[in-house]
Amino acid sequence: MSVSSDKMLQLLQQISVLKDLDDDYRAGAKTNAAKEEARKRRKKRRQIGDEMKELASNAHQEVRSER
Repeated sequence: MSVSSDKMLQLLQQISVLKDLDDDYRAGAKTNAAKEEARKRRKKRRQIGDEMKELASNAHQEVRSER
């Protein structure tokens, strides 16, 4: 596996963990601390999404340059 593939897999795993935590949040009490943690998870998911887009763009550019 390439470095970018490994990184993409790690990012997907992180998203999966965040989703599980969000599922728990939806089922639990909505304390201020729980709301803050949910906000932090949303921010982290956005950051992961941006990083995934960058990896995909870089991989696309590498493929183009190999042609």
